[in-house]
Amino acid sequence: MDLGKPLVKYGAADITKLRKNMRQLPTEFWESDRASRVKLAGDRPGNAVFFYNDEPPCVKRPTHAEATSGFVSVLRYADRPLFAEIQTLIETRIMSCFPGCDVLRVQLAELPPGGIIKPHRDIGILALIHRLHIPIVTHKRVSFTVAGQPFFLTEGTLYDLNNTAIHSVENNSHIMRIHLLVDMMPHSVARARYYDTEESMAAALAG
Repeated sequence: MDLGKPLVKYGAADITKLRKNMRQLPTEFWESDRASRVKLAGDRPGNAVFFYNDEPPCVKRPTHAEATSGFVSVLRYADRPLFAEIQTLIETRIMSCFPGCDVLRVQLAELPPGGIIKPHRDIGILALIHRLHIPIVTHKRVSFTVAGQPFFLTEGTLYDLNNTAIHSVENNSHIMRIHLLVDMMPHSVARARYYDTEESMAAALAG
């Protein structure tokens, strides 16, 4: 969303439990959503694990076209590890800042050491939503550039990114950077219809 500035800082978010439990998960967890990662981000480095997904592999039509009907179908992975911790963050920290919005997409996104997300701007429905970042694991050598300005996003802080501006990221550190990304869709764009299984979502879309 065009915020009129590169980003807005909303302050601290308690990531203690999420970060602790995240460290206990096996490598396979981070590879479980490779198909969705490629579909949504192409060859972007690192993995991403989705907890809300408006474009899972079972969806066959564009989300932006669906939004013109006033509703967007969203699949929730409620039985996935870390869903409860992330849902608590959404309910206790994010919803109060964005009361006129629905959750559209939620992911834990990696950026490996040496990884670069090339300069780009978001388009389609993503240009109409609030793209929120909460750094879970980061380093002072991770550089975020928005509209030509460099920023360092601190761990456990909630930011709203102007994703319509040209932005990029470089991880020049030796660690895996991990951000929680939460996309909040204003009711003026559409309302979310939530499904907890691919079967129920596919059946609703087919009907």
